[in-house]
Amino acid sequence: MRGEAWGVLRLVLPLAAIAGAVLLVAGAPQAAARALRSERGAATVAQLSRAVTFTVEPGTPAATIAQQLRDAGVLAGTRELRVLLQLSGGGADLLAGCYVFETGTPAAEVLRRLRSGITATQLLAVPEGRRLEEVGTILERAGITGLAQWVEAVDAAPRELLPQPLPAGATLLGYLLPASYPLQCTTGAPQMVAAMLEAFAAQVTPELIAEAEAAGLTLHEVVTLASIVEREAAIRNEQPLVASVFLNRLREGIPLQADPTVQFAIASEQPPTGEQGWWKRELSIDDLAFASPYNTYLKEGLPPGPIANPGIDAIVAVIRPAETDYLYFAARGDGSHAFARTLAEHNANVSRYLR
Repeated sequence: MRGEAWGVLRLVLPLAAIAGAVLLVAGAPQAAARALRSERGAATVAQLSRAVTFTVEPGTPAATIAQQLRDAGVLAGTRELRVLLQLSGGGADLLAGCYVFETGTPAAEVLRRLRSGITATQLLAVPEGRRLEEVGTILERAGITGLAQWVEAVDAAPRELLPQPLPAGATLLGYLLPASYPLQCTTGAPQMVAAMLEAFAAQVTPELIAEAEAAGLTLHEVVTLASIVEREAAIRNEQPLVASVFLNRLREGIPLQADPTVQFAIASEQPPTGEQGWWKRELSIDDLAFASPYNTYLKEGLPPGPIANPGIDAIVAVIRPAETDYLYFAARGDGSHAFARTLAEHNANVSRYLR
């Protein structure tokens, strides 16, 4: 819908908190001090860009652990950790387990966690309204899997985990429920796909599905429309209102004219490069004429399938929409919307808010 604003939910990765650890060693040799200064300087250059899951097997020598940490990108080098071990009693007390570090973690902090057994308690937040590629990038940055492996795992995932069979040719886009998922060292792409499908089946209950069917909607139609609502409604409590607009338009035979479907269509045919995102913010007249079955400016009714993974709130909003006779909405510029029953009212809202 022209002038519509879509919300971008912030990704929050509540990784294990990094507490500063300072070792004060009296009388440290000058060579050791120089080594510490040198490697600390190199470490500050490294960016804490991604999480790394790291397993310490029982009986692994400290020197081997240091080298493995360097190879994994956790440490910029091994010298600082070796010096700290030498000055503080050696590595016999390093504890086996599964850890999550950030690349470039200071050696003193690594040593503190390995001696305290502060193992992996990471939660990964997968936000609502993301494409499969965006979820894959989130997992890649978290050190779980590569994007290509994620796509392969989605394609190969068992569909029987879902509460109903998918239509022929449908992908799992829309059915990977956004949530915060605990990560373990054994977590990989197949495990993440299975967890997200199981979460969808647990949240989208048989009772909800029966309620949707009683309203004349299949599960695939619900998820498809919910994905559009998710992209359109930045404010959660407006989702039932936005859903009512689209359902009213479907009943009246009016095209949905939802900008996110055009954004999805364009990015699917022309994947972004460089700093471009998957959701083009400003759509031109030419964009609105982009030929695609997903372009709801050109095609009446719902697109062939979901355009993103909706959250459970958006799914429920489609099943239990607000009771309105609205046919239009326009963004106010603050994330909220002005709703209208007639085109004249809508045009007035557009003139008022889209200046």
